[in-house]
Amino acid sequence: MLISFFERERALTFLLWFGIALRVFLYFFISAYGADAHGEVINFIATQHRLPLTREIFCAMHPPLYYLLAQPFFAFDTLSSLKVTQLLSVILSCLNLYVLYLLAKHYFSHVLTRNVSFLLAIFLHSYITFSLYVTNDSLAFMVGTWCFWLLSRFFQSPSPKTERWLALALGIGLLTKGTFLAFVPIIFGAIALTLWHFKIKWQTIVLRLMILGFITGIIGGYKFAENWYYEGKPVVHNMDIFPLSDQKMYTGPKSYYGFHLVRLMKSPVIYHGDEKLLHVYPILFYSTFWYKFADLENDFNLGVKTRFRYIGSLIYLVAMIPTLIILLGLGLLIRQTVLFLTKIPSLTVTEFRENIEKSTWLGLLVVSVALVLTAGFRYDAWSCFQGRLFLQSFFSILAMFYLGLSYLQTRSAFLYRIGLFSMIGLAFLYSIYFGIESLFKFIA
Repeated sequence: MLISFFERERALTFLLWFGIALRVFLYFFISAYGADAHGEVINFIATQHRLPLTREIFCAMHPPLYYLLAQPFFAFDTLSSLKVTQLLSVILSCLNLYVLYLLAKHYFSHVLTRNVSFLLAIFLHSYITFSLYVTNDSLAFMVGTWCFWLLSRFFQSPSPKTERWLALALGIGLLTKGTFLAFVPIIFGAIALTLWHFKIKWQTIVLRLMILGFITGIIGGYKFAENWYYEGKPVVHNMDIFPLSDQKMYTGPKSYYGFHLVRLMKSPVIYHGDEKLLHVYPILFYSTFWYKFADLENDFNLGVKTRFRYIGSLIYLVAMIPTLIILLGLGLLIRQTVLFLTKIPSLTVTEFRENIEKSTWLGLLVVSVALVLTAGFRYDAWSCFQGRLFLQSFFSILAMFYLGLSYLQTRSAFLYRIGLFSMIGLAFLYSIYFGIESLFKFIA
């Protein structure tokens, strides 16, 4: 009976409304404060009536769009509360889920696989919580998903109008968070390759790309220009100014490839946890992606400071199957991209469109992760190795999960059902987690 619900076409719409309701419900219980003090930037703008320079406040390294959009909300708020300001993040989170719903309907044809896959968008801990805090992540997630939607429109109709919408979205992304630098070469490359395949003259391609670059730069270039003027370089990380020397983590080659699931299950959070886990990159990405491993600032603390933390252990265990399915989807996308790049001239318009879309999804995620890794290796700080930092490319991960499940469906009914039930089970565990944490907050 459980599977029969997900086999219904209308189930996706129900899941969308459930996901929106969950976000609104959590607003009343989860703290507005996330991992960083973004409220300080909002308060600085409101009180000083100007934008802060990068070295004035810890979070002032970020571009200003989210903080400017928050000003009308903050006018009815205080820095010690931020609950009214948090409404902006709730609105953005719900809009983001709606665009993901549109993308799932557009690209994912198998109803059962699509509906179960969409549970990842509804419940994933890092995705939902960091879209609800007062943080520019909430806007970054939404703009990132919007870029995927605009790319789908461009590949259907590669016109100057759709290109300019993409340039607008990229500019807004760069005005939101520096991680959107990863989107620029991939989206521009996809546009150039598409125009080349449609026999557009190279002079015209260059001109159109220059126009797109101008639009993107004018809209999104503020923070990079400010940094260039005041700091002598366009990209400045807050750790260049406020180093976190207590977060050093590299201890040798095992930091790259170690993965200790049993140890992680015994010590599922950083609070009074296993210090050795902080020195392994895969563990940090895995744990912060699926659960609240390193986020100490918000006040969902029942799963941190009590034995309820072991709900995280169960989440880590069950999440291994969806993780393997996502990696399977990643492998399928890599294989498809390699074949695509070797056969471009001989592809029909339909074949080219389908392949360039999937290759672009892969590129956006890979370059986003590479950007995060670059920062992590440079500053040698465990706070850089968090799954949320590349989730503006979340649709790529959702698509990989769908592709992995679809592959299992064609190869093994048994493994396919395990994949389905693992995601459903994970959603059930998240429901218990969010429900009990909220109930505890209500009682306390």
